[in-house]
Amino acid sequence: MTRPFAFARIVKRGVWLAGVAALAGGGLVSAQPVIVPPPTATQPQAPPAPSNGPVILPAPVPEEAPPQEAPAPAPVLVPPITEKEIEPAPQGPAAEEKPPAPLRRARYDIAVLQALDKVTAESLVFEAPVGKPIRYKGLIFTVRACERSTSEEAVEDSVAYLTIDSQPRAEAGRPAPPTRQVFKGWMYASSPGLHPLEHAVYDAWVISCRAAAPSTLASR
Repeated sequence: MTRPFAFARIVKRGVWLAGVAALAGGGLVSAQPVIVPPPTATQPQAPPAPSNGPVILPAPVPEEAPPQEAPAPAPVLVPPITEKEIEPAPQGPAAEEKPPAPLRRARYDIAVLQALDKVTAESLVFEAPVGKPIRYKGLIFTVRACERSTSEEAVEDSVAYLTIDSQPRAEAGRPAPPTRQVFKGWMYASSPGLHPLEHAVYDAWVISCRAAAPSTLASR
């Protein structure tokens, strides 16, 4: 009676071991890890398929440490600049001195003139006050200005600005002939031929300029 019972125990133990081995084999297959790929920007991540085994997630990206404020550098002390180190400012060009104004010619109120009658060869030196007409035969002289050269001029000279009109004297019983201007401009005592009077009968030129004598009545 003891042998059939022992054989039955051996058979039950073998079945039990076979079942344990089958369960162990099935657990090893189902326990394989499932690797989930990281999500992409263009394709949304699908939820992982359910599995009996553990799910391996991608490693988390380490967070960057917050920026830290760097300490401000200490100010650098600069020594003050001395007057010896400062170069003098360049000076501009010196202002050009204005040349002294030229001396003006002195003006006089009387011109000394000389006239010549080419027909009779008669010559006359006479004075003509500025602004007052003076007749010499058929000519009327009117002096507008009379000047003398200054000490700065190389040549000592007397110049007069005058007009000369030709006006023959009226004869008895005849009307006076019309007046005709024969000269207008400056005459030079040092150069009579520079601006001469051009007339068929008369010739005239400047000799000098002088101031009028003071009146004795005005001095009293």
